[in-house]
Amino acid sequence: MAPTTSPSETTGGSPPAAETVLLVLGFFMSLPIFVVDAFVTDAPFTGNPAAVCVMPAGESEAAGIEPRLQGIAAEMNLSETAFVSPLEVGELPSVWSLRWFTPGDEVELCGHATIAAAHALRERGLAPMEKPITFRTRHRGDLIQNRVDGLEEVGLPATPLQEIAEPDRRLFEGLGIDDARVVRTMEDDLVLVLEDSARIESMQPDMRVLGAVEARGIAVTALLEGDPDGASVVSRYFAPGVSVDEDPVTGSLHASLGLLWRGELGPTFLARQASPRGGLVRVDATRGDEGLVSIAGAARLVLVGAFLG
Repeated sequence: MAPTTSPSETTGGSPPAAETVLLVLGFFMSLPIFVVDAFVTDAPFTGNPAAVCVMPAGESEAAGIEPRLQGIAAEMNLSETAFVSPLEVGELPSVWSLRWFTPGDEVELCGHATIAAAHALRERGLAPMEKPITFRTRHRGDLIQNRVDGLEEVGLPATPLQEIAEPDRRLFEGLGIDDARVVRTMEDDLVLVLEDSARIESMQPDMRVLGAVEARGIAVTALLEGDPDGASVVSRYFAPGVSVDEDPVTGSLHASLGLLWRGELGPTFLARQASPRGGLVRVDATRGDEGLVSIAGAARLVLVGAFLG
């Protein structure tokens, strides 16, 4: 999970010229926008891509701004676009407003787009490289983001999992399995706990059937042995009900997996999400009893541009 080289390592820490000019002009002409792959492995084209749009101070929270944010997210056409705007005055603000939009709607929390936002701000010289970044959100309070051992880390809210005594049988039909333990997370995901990790990686779900189940998303997870990167847990995440057949790497899911597996693995472990792109998430549930689980991963800036619309 080696992080990519920071532009600041080759530019002496100065902000790149394009973003600096836009900051000075107040973004009147365009908005800096980036694509970052979050939770990458050493291989290219891994992790979960998110767009990150940097807006002037206060603009992302302005009254009536939602249609514009939604339009930009639809134009980017990634699973999530993060919109950030500084809440501090200064050259390198460390407190930012953060909102997340899919191509169709605003969402209350997105782990991988939070990691992407922090990485983009740091790599483009818009936020401190090592100092914590505070993301002020509408529905999840302040999220504190740190860079630890070259990884982007954020603490996410997590509440105890709810056991489902009589799960919808369409879960099993859609996943092609006979039975499994099922729990519900605070984000309204259903998580099925399996014993065979190989079954998870070879699974070919029926999205039509899963799409009829009442849940934000449906995850499968199992303990993992012999992983070349040392991962102890494997998972996949399907959300056809919100037009995402399979999410590459799901940050918020791993906050719940931290609570689910800490009894067997201890509070810290590495998890692999076995989507076609794949990715690695470091989970730390040390503060799980306080309702907080930290997730961390490597990120890779893959596209730099400006939104002109």
